[in-house]
Amino acid sequence: MNVLISFLYVLEGVVCLLLGGIVLLQKPKDGGMNAMMGGGMGEALFGAQVGNVLVKGTIILGTVFLLNTLLLSKLTSHGGSGSVMEGVTTPPPQSAPSLPLPQPTGMPSE
Repeated sequence: MNVLISFLYVLEGVVCLLLGGIVLLQKPKDGGMNAMMGGGMGEALFGAQVGNVLVKGTIILGTVFLLNTLLLSKLTSHGGSGSVMEGVTTPPPQSAPSLPLPQPTGMPSE
């Protein structure tokens, strides 16, 4: 089971990096990383239909990320329905010792 969980953690990291990269490669409205790398370089390298491929890749990677995260949370949860405060006891309140009040000193006469 630990090997499966370790594999899923590695897959989660790889999917995160790929998803971040594919989102940055998409053609934004204002330019972004695409404009920084030379404007239409993505279309020159990957063809005119690069937008459709990147959108499909984002959907696929997003779905894999979501399902992998849900599976990891299910496998690594401890499954208890107990309270986090279970077994914690609080001592009964203790009254503070009463201290004698200071006696007022005489007022200086005028």
